[in-house]
Amino acid sequence: MHKLTARIARELKEMKCGAILEELKGVKRRILSGSRNVNRKLSKWNARTFQFMLEYKLKWLGLPVKYINQANSSKTCPLCSGSMASYDGSIMKREECGFVMDRDVVAVLNLQMWGSVAPESSR
Repeated sequence: MHKLTARIARELKEMKCGAILEELKGVKRRILSGSRNVNRKLSKWNARTFQFMLEYKLKWLGLPVKYINQANSSKTCPLCSGSMASYDGSIMKREECGFVMDRDVVAVLNLQMWGSVAPESSR
């Protein structure tokens, strides 16, 4: 993980840009509600380690890091900000404006837009 975060930080330094990350505080608490076996596996998972490593390396290089609340990021239309509905599997559709795209791509577009106007993290 150290090598990967160092490589990402170097590439972002070359591009002269920072990072926009999802706010993951409390993510374990939200997902630990399944079976005992699933909970045991997830309780060993440190969801924020990658973010922590990347954040301190970017700050060391003088690059900004922003944390964005990801709530409804995959359900909000990036064109008109309306609510999108599930269309086919992971495909989301907004009837009013006709926008159709994979929910993961929708989330990335929204996080990028929301991060471009959000103040820098004070962590």
